[in-house]
Amino acid sequence: MKKSKILFMVAIVLLLVSQVAFSKHITLTFASAYSEEDHQTQSLLKFAELIKEKTNGAITVNVEFGGVLGGERDVAEGIQIGTIDGAILGGILQNFDPALAILEFPFLFKNAEHIKYVMEGPIGEVINERMQDKIGMRFLSIIMRTSRELTTTKKSIRTLADLKGLKIRVPEMKAHIETWKALGANPTPIAFPEVYTALQLGTVDGQENPIPVIYANKFYEVCKYLAMTNHLPGFMMIVMNNKRYLSLPYKYRIALLEAAEEASKYNDGLLKDKMAFYLKTLKHKMTFTYPNTEEWRNATKNVYKKFTNIEGFEELYLAIKKAGEKF
Repeated sequence: MKKSKILFMVAIVLLLVSQVAFSKHITLTFASAYSEEDHQTQSLLKFAELIKEKTNGAITVNVEFGGVLGGERDVAEGIQIGTIDGAILGGILQNFDPALAILEFPFLFKNAEHIKYVMEGPIGEVINERMQDKIGMRFLSIIMRTSRELTTTKKSIRTLADLKGLKIRVPEMKAHIETWKALGANPTPIAFPEVYTALQLGTVDGQENPIPVIYANKFYEVCKYLAMTNHLPGFMMIVMNNKRYLSLPYKYRIALLEAAEEASKYNDGLLKDKMAFYLKTLKHKMTFTYPNTEEWRNATKNVYKKFTNIEGFEELYLAIKKAGEKF
């Protein structure tokens, strides 16, 4: 056989081998609406790092952060149609299944322990099943946040009366909108990437988010006041398009779930390490107030009744509330 022919055949074999190897490599795109410094984005980046390790490089997770793929609603829609594989998401999912308002319902969860008990147990399993059935997504793990607090631009909030008529930015979620209406404010839905500018321009008078989000997104530059309202002990989830998840071999599904669980624990460590720093820094930049939130609870205690016509909502809400008796 001529040398040139042998070389040609070797080249063909190498090309075929490389094509097979390439076809086995999987690239997933996950999104975060938050800045790179935010603990939620950092946890998603850790998830990507762990996936690469656990699959020996067979899966690469590209993390697009800072809202470059749009706001949370845009990202959720992208996951549904399959243009995005997964993301850090939370209560925004109620826009696709109204019963999922229970994921971010102010004054429902008592604390972080209550959240973990629910979401990592049987109730969480039922919620995950519902997500797969109703919106075509599943959650791989939860990512804890600290409670949501209120920041304002022009006046401090000491009592419920101080809220009256203020334009407060809220996520595009009915549970948040109805809650802030009940509190006497004028809730204004705005996509997260636009919040800083809205505060800066006076489009809204305030916003509410966890302390790490307030710090990472420099809301202290446009808000003078921070009220420790603790109105929503919260969490997000690493979610994924369910069909995409089910299309993967079992070994990769296991790797995804393991990586998500480890990323959740990594996030807990980040929060523990940084919260004291965040609070100390913000207290030098903002005026803190500590409202008596009992009147806030009383003002919102019947908000959940606006959702009882939604199939499944009341069952899940009451199950979560009953679970809270342990805490």
